[in-house]
Amino acid sequence: MISKKLIYICLLLGLTAIACENDIHAVMEFDSKKAAVENGTDIVIIFSQNGKVNAKLTGPAMERSIDKPGYVKFKQGLKVFMFNDTLGLESTLAADTGRYMEDEGYVYLTKNVVVVNKKGDRLNTEELNWDPKRKVFYSTKEVFIKTPTDSLHGWGLIANEDFTDKKIINVSGPITVQDSLSMQ
Repeated sequence: MISKKLIYICLLLGLTAIACENDIHAVMEFDSKKAAVENGTDIVIIFSQNGKVNAKLTGPAMERSIDKPGYVKFKQGLKVFMFNDTLGLESTLAADTGRYMEDEGYVYLTKNVVVVNKKGDRLNTEELNWDPKRKVFYSTKEVFIKTPTDSLHGWGLIANEDFTDKKIINVSGPITVQDSLSMQ
């Protein structure tokens, strides 16, 4: 004769098996979303063109989405070192977050963005974007530029890739202008 305890255990196992039903479509959708993202840590990427290194990117972590539109995201910060043809350091860039849109080629940097070029010019802003087709950096946010001789402040910026030619769209505050007579 079967004991009541054994019947209860079988009944409990049967109810548990019935309660653990999964929708196969929900499981496949979950797996596809999980598989559509690649993650990496201690990232070092070397960029080169025509056999010459022109930049090095480092970051503690990277997330890459394979879904369309594809992107690469740096949530924990990144640093970029840009070089000339002889591997001389032209400028450095650092930001707390960054996103590269693979299809368009655009780069969006946010939070504590700092760029320093080899002349010692320093840009601070909360947002900086790069348009590779036009080969320019731009921002619509507040910007601060410190040069060896001036401090500039304003909103909006457009600059070439090595930050040697830069323009603040709406300048704010005092500007020092050299007297042309004192240069003679």
